[in-house]
Amino acid sequence: MISINQTADPEKEKHRMAALKAWETMRRLKIEKIKSETESVDDYLFDPDMRKVAFGTYRINPPLIKPSKLTWIEKGGVGKELSDGWALNYAVGCTHACRFCYVDNINKRYGTRRTGPLVNRAWGNYFYSPENIDEAIEKTNWKRWKGIEVMMSSTHDPYLPQLASVTRKIITKALENGVRLCIQTRSPLVKRDFDIFTRYPDLVRIQVSVATMNHELSRIMEPRVATPEARIDIIREAKRLGLRAGIIIAPVMPPLKIRPSVSADMDAIVRSISDIKPDFIYGESLHTRGSNIKELEVALGEPIFLENFDAAIEKKFHALLLKYGMTGRWWKEHKRINLA
Repeated sequence: MISINQTADPEKEKHRMAALKAWETMRRLKIEKIKSETESVDDYLFDPDMRKVAFGTYRINPPLIKPSKLTWIEKGGVGKELSDGWALNYAVGCTHACRFCYVDNINKRYGTRRTGPLVNRAWGNYFYSPENIDEAIEKTNWKRWKGIEVMMSSTHDPYLPQLASVTRKIITKALENGVRLCIQTRSPLVKRDFDIFTRYPDLVRIQVSVATMNHELSRIMEPRVATPEARIDIIREAKRLGLRAGIIIAPVMPPLKIRPSVSADMDAIVRSISDIKPDFIYGESLHTRGSNIKELEVALGEPIFLENFDAAIEKKFHALLLKYGMTGRWWKEHKRINLA
């Protein structure tokens, strides 16, 4: 079990409580503003019920492939080997509603101007899809990225139920033009496109994220995502078909009342993939991004202490992989936060 002191030092605890108070104040002021504008306060508080999601459309500007920092440091990125510095994003919002996600802050900073006021709702309760996606697909010069790996996607899951049919159009166009794709998903709907991927096995790798095997914690952290077992089965099926597939064990959470033993939880994840032997294994602890820590603390009902956690859990990550005859790469904290 990872031993992390659950009591922060007084000075850091003082700063943490001040930050939480500021977050609560901003939330209260926002609710008061909403009331004054006669909007429904409930729309701005997260609710896992999909009926609470508001949908809209926007116009997306081609080309669909845009620069991304989710690449090697040597290529100007943050040290995450998920692309050659490019990403395919074609929605605003993500109905998976993961409480640890940093993308909501980006959308709230730029989204109102780009899409509309729905982005001011709680993360997971707004979703904009492009009304001109077919036009944007046709106007993207796919051959420009022939032989270059592009991440799909960095600001939303490409296999949300609302996007799966659009994603199929995009991957078809990209692959037939020689674009290499890193498919990053938490959704079993990706299996629907295995028939296309098996035609281009050298151009595709599939990455699936799993943060915990604890179902109770998973439901809080990622309330509309498939079970960890269902996601691991994506890797198993992909490998059976001869596709390259990997796992990102992330974000690894520090000790919590709901799940005290980090070591046991991570061991369960690594053990569950030991018979599959993924082609790529990455790990990453929870990092502070925008207001995600405060969102998680409210959802969990307890404080989150990250001091010294990253280095401690990195050692455990490598030790567990070695125990089961595998190796992987740990993504350390990086201060550059524009990850889209």
